Amino acid sequence: MSNRYSEKRAVVIGAGMGGLPATQVLADYFKEVVVLERDILPDDATPRPGVPQGKHPHGLLGGGLKALCDLFPDFSSTLLQAGANSLDSGLEVRHEYPGHEPFPARDLGIATFTMTRPLLELAVRRRVQERPNVVFRDGCRVVAIGATPDGKAVASVSFRNRDGELEVLPADLVVDASGRAKPTLDFLESTGRRMPEDTVIGVDFAYSTAVYTIPPDATPATKVVVTMPKAPEESRMGIVLLREDGKWFAALGGRGADTPPAASNAFTAYAASLPTSSIYDAIKDATLHGHIEQFAFPESRRRHFNSIYDFPRGLIPIADSVCRFNPVYGQGMSAAAQEAVVLQNLLAAHASDVDPLAALGSEFLSAIEAIIENPWSLAALPDLAYPDARGKRPSDLEESIGRHMAIIQAARHDPDIHKQLIEVLNLLKPVAALRALEVTPTVVGEEVKT
Repeated sequence: MSNRYSEKRAVVIGAGMGGLPATQVLADYFKEVVVLERDILPDDATPRPGVPQGKHPHGLLGGGLKALCDLFPDFSSTLLQAGANSLDSGLEVRHEYPGHEPFPARDLGIATFTMTRPLLELAVRRRVQERPNVVFRDGCRVVAIGATPDGKAVASVSFRNRDGELEVLPADLVVDASGRAKPTLDFLESTGRRMPEDTVIGVDFAYSTAVYTIPPDATPATKVVVTMPKAPEESRMGIVLLREDGKWFAALGGRGADTPPAASNAFTAYAASLPTSSIYDAIKDATLHGHIEQFAFPESRRRHFNSIYDFPRGLIPIADSVCRFNPVYGQGMSAAAQEAVVLQNLLAAHASDVDPLAALGSEFLSAIEAIIENPWSLAALPDLAYPDARGKRPSDLEESIGRHMAIIQAARHDPDIHKQLIEVLNLLKPVAALRALEVTPTVVGEEVKT
């Protein structure tokens, strides 16, 4: 098959979990792929400033692992060699819903890993660095994406290098994985295009994360324990998760003014106030390492770039630049990897076109809507259940919440429903798979408050 990208250069803005999978895909087609990263990239699994959540727990869902394995052959072995912990989502994750028994431990055949975000990113970056046509330029701050004279396409990326000098790099394709989409938004404005419409859900969610060594007699029976809140009247929740170094993350979350504390004693007391005692029991006599880290997330934001009819040639925003999910659900990295698979398929489909970049960006932005809709709708349901959440609520919100709680109740007794629920939560199946289940919706006023 002919490859009409083969003499072209692609530039990726951002070397995180949005930019790295995209770079792997581009390296199969483009003569050169240059990755511009503002941070100085570490040689080990060290958190970096450009990832403000890097010291907090991250989740690689089953759908994200599958996507990364599609992009990086034998990627599961890469993670194991790096030290990540294999995880069976049916046997080694404990979901606690207040007032209900946890799901029974079942072998659902849904595998993934637990690890720190820096370890996962390092493992992916090292695989990308094996590609001879990929160039990493770290310590570089992107200033602007340049346009062709007619404003219809990208032509270059301007950036300040490590020495503060301005460089202009010609580019045929620019992938904006910056996270905030500022380069893309600035380009649209400078070329006279309208801004994309946004869908926003204000969640005002904050969480605090501690790292512990847990005594053997208090070590959780599973590698992950998630305690859900007594929604909607309370928002406190928590998670403990095994790291690759044998230590444990303990993260506590709350909404609005109910911010989890950063002081050790207050953190433990907050854990004791959760609807179940599992997390408190694990950490009450544990050894704390370092400081307790805090992070605040005001809103989930989905930018509808696909609604711009004259989207510029050669520009592709991806991952958080298109949609920033509430991090409490651990969906962002997995959705980004799935978007990279979409990009891979489109690059292959257009490789022999006379102008393979002509509609690539607009087609990509339309195609990833289905990828985004699954995690977005899964998160919107519990987020909008909170009275103080900001955003447009669907007319059937209470009915949808009741149906979801009925599915959770049924999953405790029906292994097939349990498997489908976990597959959907892991982004392995679409939300439509749950809508097709035959369950009786519960009374929202009772079920959601338990």
